[in-house]
Amino acid sequence: MNKNARILNNILTGAIIALLTGLFVATLIGLFSSRAKAEHSIGFAAGSTRGMGATYRYLPDPGTDSPWGWQATGLPLITKNEGTVSLGGALLYRLHQGKEAMAYASLGVGGLAMWNNCEDDSDIFCEDESHWGVGFGPGIGFELRMVDNVAWAVDIPLAIMFADGDFWGVYPVPNSSLVYYW
Repeated sequence: MNKNARILNNILTGAIIALLTGLFVATLIGLFSSRAKAEHSIGFAAGSTRGMGATYRYLPDPGTDSPWGWQATGLPLITKNEGTVSLGGALLYRLHQGKEAMAYASLGVGGLAMWNNCEDDSDIFCEDESHWGVGFGPGIGFELRMVDNVAWAVDIPLAIMFADGDFWGVYPVPNSSLVYYW
């Protein structure tokens, strides 16, 4: 493994551990604190300012004083010589809540890192590679409750994109989530 891939691997490992630790602590706080009126959901998400993979979303109950919620997303796919890790998170601000739909604004960040390390030095076509990208920015979206506990959300962010250290542009690449609420 080359030096850059090792550094990237250490950063990604630390980020995954930090994300999992944060989710674990949030779960413990939720289990042992007094019951707050809130909605929790799990599911799948993908997008430029959300990352891609399994997601957890927290929103305070519409009857409470706070309109702020958050969402965390991640998926590691790691083998001995290659890997892909996607992480993301967003702050959500409820603009309006109806019986079957919600409008919200968001501020999110999503990142993707990929690497491939050659195991066989005799393979002249194999090259050690590592690439990364990040997108962040504000967005606006809606969520539809399809049935009592299942919702589909779509938002369009103004994603400021960087890849491998270079600015790639500003794109309206959508985010989407399919979640189960309880």
